Amino acid sequence: MNTKTDELKKMEEEILDGVRQCNHCKMCATVCPTNEGWFSQSSMGRIAAIYAYFVYGMGTDEELSKLLYQCSTCRRCQNLCKALSAGTENADIIIKMRQYLAKKNEKEGKK
Repeated sequence: MNTKTDELKKMEEEILDGVRQCNHCKMCATVCPTNEGWFSQSSMGRIAAIYAYFVYGMGTDEELSKLLYQCSTCRRCQNLCKALSAGTENADIIIKMRQYLAKKNEKEGKK
């Protein structure tokens, strides 16, 4: 395995570890400034999409990237989760997933 592939695998494991911390309380959705009523527009929806991408192979890189870049990374969800729930670092996971997709696309020669 080459270094890039090892790096991607390590990032994937770190992201999934963070995603698995979520206890699905949906409190993060109540403070998300980008949530306009659709589950996917909330922090937990984005976390669920990341999980489905890795575990079930659902969605394309482009679809997931579009969803993740709709997040403002304001960290309201993250602060609320630390105060009330599992301490999932939603915004940090979303940022790390953006980096993962960028590295993966770079490795595959995509723009």
